[in-house]
Amino acid sequence: MPTSFKLVRVNGIKDTHLDTSMAYGTTTFAEIAQMAEQPTRRSKLEAIGLIASTYNSPDARFHTAQRQHGRFHAFDLDLDDGNHTLAFLGTALVSVFGDCARIVYSTSSATAKAPKWRAIIPFEKAISGTDYEQLQRAAFEALSDHGIKCDTAMQGAAQMAFLPNVPPDMRDTAGVPLFYESLVVRTAGLKHPPAKLKAIAVQNAEREAAAKLEAEKVAREKAAQRAKQRERTGMLSPIEQFNADHDLSQVLLECGWEPRGHMWFASPFSQSKGASVQVFDQRAVSFTSSDIGNVGKETPNGWVTYDAWDVFVAMQHGGNEPAALKDYCKQSGYNATRFANMMQKWMRS
Repeated sequence: MPTSFKLVRVNGIKDTHLDTSMAYGTTTFAEIAQMAEQPTRRSKLEAIGLIASTYNSPDARFHTAQRQHGRFHAFDLDLDDGNHTLAFLGTALVSVFGDCARIVYSTSSATAKAPKWRAIIPFEKAISGTDYEQLQRAAFEALSDHGIKCDTAMQGAAQMAFLPNVPPDMRDTAGVPLFYESLVVRTAGLKHPPAKLKAIAVQNAEREAAAKLEAEKVAREKAAQRAKQRERTGMLSPIEQFNADHDLSQVLLECGWEPRGHMWFASPFSQSKGASVQVFDQRAVSFTSSDIGNVGKETPNGWVTYDAWDVFVAMQHGGNEPAALKDYCKQSGYNATRFANMMQKWMRS
């Protein structure tokens, strides 16, 4: 197991150094392994957290800083769903990563009836924060093939993972954990992330680049269509005004999309609730076929794209755009504003 790397240690969820100019503390894989065998007994707010990066400057808890400066040395997995046993999880980890060094332990809220797990897979060769995010996602996808659902929030470069801890309220009167299991394998660590995960990451990056181009293309087409009305009236069209007044990510959350980290969402029409919808600025691209016919516009390659207005029409008006226009114009006072604008132009002419 790698022992020399000093990774970011966060002493509780409220531990922030941005205004102090002080670097964060550090921890090692050896210390984490020891904690897995003897978990701390801190309250949940004071539990120790890990960012698997050597960059521990005062801004280390910011995703942008870790993407730019971070040097990462471990996969960090959070598995809260599925009621998997430690043995089942261990087999899946070996299938994806190989029989390498690993630290697996139950979370502070786990019980015998509802086991939840954290897993740390160290590797020797450092990777950047951007590569880390892509490879984390690739690991999630590889594990999903084994029926294991990872918390996609852990894709974020600065996302903190809690280290082994059983708080006092999860122990008996003698201080013994009501439930705790762990697995520490002190064999050789990975030299670098597995090639199959790198291949998945490359495929995902290529698909995301293509999706971004598709989103930009549709946005330009929509803007050109709506510009004609703006030329006639001197105002934004109702649809343009709606999109200008509403942030897409917020509309998605209000209409049933579930956040999955780093501008990814799960569609309410999806059965798996996986991260299948990505937001590029103010337009989303959905990779789930469940959205086809329910919201937005299908692209030639079988994806679906939509903006805030498309979501409003689909979720608030059952896909009836004329009804949506009537409702929005009434609620926003758009028609009155348009009439006043026309009167001002008439009086000036």
